[in-house]
Amino acid sequence: MLPQPATTAPLPPRLPDLPSPNFGPGTWNDWLLTGFAQAVDAAMMRAMGMVVDAVLLPGPDEVAEMRAAAQRIIAAAPWREPRRFFGFVDDDVRPLQSEGRRRRNLPGGQVVARRFTTDYEPAAPTVGEANLTDAVHVEHWLHDGEAPRTTVLALHGFSMGYPRFDGFALFAADLYRAGFDIALLTLPAHGARTPPGARFSGEKFAMPRVDQLNEIVRQAVYEIHAIANWLRAHNGGAVGLLGLSLGGYLSALMAGLRDDWAFVVPMVPPVCIGDLAFRFHARSRRVQRTPELAFSRDELRAAYRVHSPLAHPLLVPRERILIVAGKGDRIVPPAHPHALWEHWGNPQIHWYSGSHVAPLPRREIARRIVAHVSAAHADAPARADAPEGSRQ
Repeated sequence: MLPQPATTAPLPPRLPDLPSPNFGPGTWNDWLLTGFAQAVDAAMMRAMGMVVDAVLLPGPDEVAEMRAAAQRIIAAAPWREPRRFFGFVDDDVRPLQSEGRRRRNLPGGQVVARRFTTDYEPAAPTVGEANLTDAVHVEHWLHDGEAPRTTVLALHGFSMGYPRFDGFALFAADLYRAGFDIALLTLPAHGARTPPGARFSGEKFAMPRVDQLNEIVRQAVYEIHAIANWLRAHNGGAVGLLGLSLGGYLSALMAGLRDDWAFVVPMVPPVCIGDLAFRFHARSRRVQRTPELAFSRDELRAAYRVHSPLAHPLLVPRERILIVAGKGDRIVPPAHPHALWEHWGNPQIHWYSGSHVAPLPRREIARRIVAHVSAAHADAPARADAPEGSRQ
């Protein structure tokens, strides 16, 4: 456990536990798909574990300083009032500049590659010196015509960030054919935004530094908020969120920060970064050989509580929510989306047979997402401040 902070301020409330759902026996086909998908996830977990052991775990001389930094953060006021950490969501912030170029044609439309600059300011200047405030990349799938369109703001998963692959994983083609515009946002430190020297896309989201990870989550929230405001004004239509894994975590968090999303669809969403980090720490061979490297589950849960969706009440009407989760998920265990479902008062949830890496059957998942988005957006009002002329 973390030592008590040198302050009389109370520690933040504990996050709720994550009970596992009971799926029942299921069908023979369901059992086969789940078993196969679990094997795929298990192979990925072994590979991820080797990466954690090799390049991400801190050395013994770093642990004490990291614990002291986490203690200071947890004692700060925003950890008792998490929304204060994201106070900018109450303002209509938008990008300072934008530029776009036509990338390719689509049936009845086109793809525009956009770059945005923002005026994001880090919460802690010392952390911000190591943070990324580079241009925000969005691949924008637009239909021809001037009528306002609802836009799906799509958020990719950890270590992704390459629009061609992200579009496939997030069912962009299915949603585009259903009549929606798509905005594939590249999250900080991913894809084309991977900083020099990083060993893989998204590495900064995996570093075991509480201050850095919390700061980059805050930056991602700022960018999602700013780009959504720009899309509403530019396209004249509503905006909804679809997120996968890390993107699912962020979309679930956004549902607790703003109430103006046309729909929110978190796919295989984790809800407690501390729990995921603890699972990797507990399995690490280096930690098993050197116990002083280990962090407790409680201190990890407390350190990342400020941006857990479980620390924020749902603001979006439940009928606009669809949680999508895998029965065989070994990377984000089913307990995570199940806890989100309970926290949000039991909105719609679709349990598919596959896993995190192998979402099966894809056709059924796509059908459920398109049906939900189509039904939810019908009640979303168009913006009155849409520009006249080209939507390009």
